Amino acid sequence: MIKSMTGFGQGEAKNQHYAVKVELKSVNHRYLDLFIRLPKQYNQLEEPLRSAIQGRIARGRVEVMINVEEFGDQERIVDINKGLLQGYLQALDIIQANIGSTEQITLDQILALPDLVEIREPELNWESLQAIFLEATHLALDDLEQMRKVEGQRLRVDLLEKTLVVEGLVEQVSQIAPQVVADYRHRLHERLGDLLDGTNITEERFLGEVAIFADRCSIDEELVRLSSHIQQLRDGLHSDQSVGRKLDFLIQEINREVNTIGSKANNLQIASLVVELKSELEKIREQVQNIE
Repeated sequence: MIKSMTGFGQGEAKNQHYAVKVELKSVNHRYLDLFIRLPKQYNQLEEPLRSAIQGRIARGRVEVMINVEEFGDQERIVDINKGLLQGYLQALDIIQANIGSTEQITLDQILALPDLVEIREPELNWESLQAIFLEATHLALDDLEQMRKVEGQRLRVDLLEKTLVVEGLVEQVSQIAPQVVADYRHRLHERLGDLLDGTNITEERFLGEVAIFADRCSIDEELVRLSSHIQQLRDGLHSDQSVGRKLDFLIQEINREVNTIGSKANNLQIASLVVELKSELEKIREQVQNIE
């Protein structure tokens, strides 16, 4: 089943110390582009999270937002740089002596001095924490994929309907094509017959020239390739793989064949059908941009 690249998912997991909530938002992108917003102190978990997402999503710009809530008593370690404190106090004594100040220095002023106090977070159990992060991430991915599948199913139905319209238009072109060659040969025969009347050009040579010109307006090869591309498009719409880029390529090739038919087939009916085909193909192309 094809999947859309647009979706939203969220998941939550917790243990006795942490609750982790992961939100995923995905939109269209040619490749997989991950943007992860992770609290700074958990940066070393980014790579496992990135790998987990890459294992589930093939295309799209995915924004990952992670919120971590701590609960319970988390003991912090407070370090005082005693050497730096001694240096600050000596410097303050010198300053007071130089300016003749007897003002008492308060504790608040001392604690405000740069780099004097450092608060260290408690040691984390990274293995346990990573498990919580990944659990929340996979739950969010499940939610996201479900939404992308539902949207993908709607896209598939719409694209199959549009493909059916394209097939109908191509069938009309196929029915007209043989008559195009016959009409072209007849018109060319009349025009060249009038032009060459009274000349000594042989009938064989004349017919050879007519055959060459008639062959130039034949679109049989283009119609065969069109049929093949459309069948591959149908097969892709029923695939369980990531086929967005393949479908995009097929639409380009179908457009190429349609343009060639429009330039070769000297026929007003086919020219009108080509315009309709290009309009439908553009609608398909726009929808294919949403497929993973």
